[in-house]
Amino acid sequence: MDISAPTQPDGYRETHEADELAKKWSQRIARARQHWDKFHKRVRHNRETVAGFNWGADPKTKEFYKLRANLIQGTITAVLPNIYARNPEISAIPLYKADNLKRFCKTLETVTNRHLEKADLKGRAKAAVRSALTASFGTVKVMYQRDIKRDPIIQSRINDTQDNILEVERLMADIQDPGQRGDLDAKKAELEQLMAALNEQVEVTAAEGLVVDRVMTENLLIDPSVCEFWDYRDADWIAQIIPMKKSQAEATYKVKLDTAMSYSETGQFNAKDGRFASASASLDEDRQIAILEIWDKVTQRVYTVAEGCDYWLREPYSPPKAGERWLPFFLLPFQVVDGQFVAPSLVDLTEKLQEEHNEARDRFNQHRNLCLPGWMAGADISEKSIRRYSDSDVGEITIIDTEGKPLNQVIMPRQHPPIDPAVYDTSAVRYDWEQVTGLQDAARSTVVKAKTATEASILQQSLSGRVSEFRDQVEDWLQEIAQYAAQILLMELTPPQVERIMGPLEMQMIESGGLRMQVPIKHYDWPELERERVFDMVEMKIRAGTTGAPDKLEQQESWGKVLPIVQGLVTQIMQVQASGMDAEPLVNLLRETLKRFDERLDVEQFIPQKPTMPAGMPASVM
Repeated sequence: MDISAPTQPDGYRETHEADELAKKWSQRIARARQHWDKFHKRVRHNRETVAGFNWGADPKTKEFYKLRANLIQGTITAVLPNIYARNPEISAIPLYKADNLKRFCKTLETVTNRHLEKADLKGRAKAAVRSALTASFGTVKVMYQRDIKRDPIIQSRINDTQDNILEVERLMADIQDPGQRGDLDAKKAELEQLMAALNEQVEVTAAEGLVVDRVMTENLLIDPSVCEFWDYRDADWIAQIIPMKKSQAEATYKVKLDTAMSYSETGQFNAKDGRFASASASLDEDRQIAILEIWDKVTQRVYTVAEGCDYWLREPYSPPKAGERWLPFFLLPFQVVDGQFVAPSLVDLTEKLQEEHNEARDRFNQHRNLCLPGWMAGADISEKSIRRYSDSDVGEITIIDTEGKPLNQVIMPRQHPPIDPAVYDTSAVRYDWEQVTGLQDAARSTVVKAKTATEASILQQSLSGRVSEFRDQVEDWLQEIAQYAAQILLMELTPPQVERIMGPLEMQMIESGGLRMQVPIKHYDWPELERERVFDMVEMKIRAGTTGAPDKLEQQESWGKVLPIVQGLVTQIMQVQASGMDAEPLVNLLRETLKRFDERLDVEQFIPQKPTMPAGMPASVM
């Protein structure tokens, strides 16, 4: 499709010519949807299981919430803060030794942390972790926003006036379109309000920066030829399904989409034509359509097409500046199974156990309802005597005509089926739950909040190796994101943009040749490098355990134990240096001690510097 195609009077392009490559990709997408159909249905089922709502029942009744005890939701809620409670601490490590790289690594570390924080990494990553626990794996997409018209598929866009400008263009096009003039006055009023907001500059004029998108698991289509999970990084292509309002898509791409298919709100798969969307006779401006963004790693091109259209919404393009791995999608699995792409999620592992637990509890409750107190009376006793007996007050003497029979043979307490506690015991279910999930502490709601590498022993006392493995996967996943983000920022940001984060130049007074002068001092180093050099200079690292919820009391106790050791070593190093002897063994011992205590600490801050000798003093004289 030629982007210079004739335009209609309302400014939208005419798009009647089909593109053969677009047709080919539509067939690939249809096959991929058929391949992932059952998994996507299971994902939706798992979400419904965790929610527990019965939408077919009356919301005012007890049947509206199906579960007596939602153990799965409780487990996810308990384990999530232990896995991801805060943004990780990211450090930049040079890949080769050079003194001039230290300030650069500090700059890159600060800039990357700032951009990821502004992109709400914590919120997006926690959603991905929750998705992994529920739907087998979670996904985020990392992009750099420059201009909405260039990057329209970014969903979590930076708030600025670009969104309002697109809305103005859409309203103007609707006013000019004869078919959309039914509510002309309302559209004009809405347009006037938007223009007033733009004139008042209530938002940033134009913003750019790193954006982290949360991608729904069922909205990601991966090349079906990928067999094992971690091979997704080398997939030939990955496509993202983006539900978008028809009016918004038309305003963004300047093309009429009357032939686009309506996106199914329930996400149900239509096996007949291989679509998630279904045909609709009329599409109003608020109806959603499915936009497909296809990242083809083989050709290094990105294709954009609307469901139901056989032409590109924009010309295929190559990302101007992408990371070393190229694909911007980062997948986080709960578990990995050898030779399989999809592994069981926490919901898959525990659904039957939860049903067994609730079934036992429901039956116990039904049995207990049968055990209501009551009396039994002979058939020959008069109703008057029974009423006298049942209506008697406390302390009242009730006279009953037993017709000569003993009273205990005429009226006696009603017997009920005895309750056998062993029949309704759920301890076996809890044992299976702990064995299957490894979440013993989460089942007891007593999560231990370990943070550092040296607290691994504490973690092992309460968490099984399975939870530790998942946490390790989360940190590796975050490290990939940080590495990719740092690479993009190195290629995108200019020194003035970095200066706004690191602070402006400072003037410092120096003395040279008897003259005093002020010279500018930079607090950062931001080189302008070629793409290949960027990937080879530094490596981003996640300090182990920094995503967990902090435990200040435990941290203070650990620091109190190691502080005397560190102080003693520092004192010995200073004494050895002052005597002119080699202090390197003690320095190495201090490094190893701090490394074993907490690898987040900067060892160089604790190593005392060698004393500077006055000028002209012999080296042997101290």
